[in-house]
Amino acid sequence: MSNFAELSGGDGDAAKFLMRWRGRQEGPHSASVIEAKLVANEIGMLHEIFHNGQWVTIRKYIAEREAALQAERQDRDERERRAREEVEKMARERDEQLRTATLAEEKRKNDLLAAGLARQNYQGNVSIGSQLPLKAHRGGLILTLGLIGLFICGPLALAAWIMGSSDLHEMDAGIMDQSGRSNTSTGKNCGIIGTFLWIIGFVIYLAAS
Repeated sequence: MSNFAELSGGDGDAAKFLMRWRGRQEGPHSASVIEAKLVANEIGMLHEIFHNGQWVTIRKYIAEREAALQAERQDRDERERRAREEVEKMARERDEQLRTATLAEEKRKNDLLAAGLARQNYQGNVSIGSQLPLKAHRGGLILTLGLIGLFICGPLALAAWIMGSSDLHEMDAGIMDQSGRSNTSTGKNCGIIGTFLWIIGFVIYLAAS
């Protein structure tokens, strides 16, 4: 038999009920008192209590409360399941983005290595930087994207992260103008911070909703 006091709200002295049996009315009794009477067989499940403006048997009251609590549990479980599925979906998408970015980074590294070897074979011992014009840096653009991504638009933070990493590698390889290194590095760092902050914020929003 379900615990009458727990079904009535968990606090046995909080809920109070009028009770009647064969026309005789008594009470009001707290839920814990009614529970004690049930356990002691002083009253039965066919005794009536006054609840929500009407007289109902204790058996019917318990059945209705159990059904209501079961519905609440099912609704809570469903909301928790949906939240878990959404978080898992976000995690998969994040992993896929990181995997794509990693593959792209590896491809750029390989391309830079191949380009460096080709220039060395062509120029011999002559410095690459002294013979070929350097690519113009994108430090200002990357810094702008990083700041906008950090405060306004999350995808721009990821773009600043990827572009900044690429340009810094090209600067290290000596094929891009070094004067933009500071802005490029700052923009990349803003992009990294912004990307993770937006991801964390979105996860917290989902959990809270």
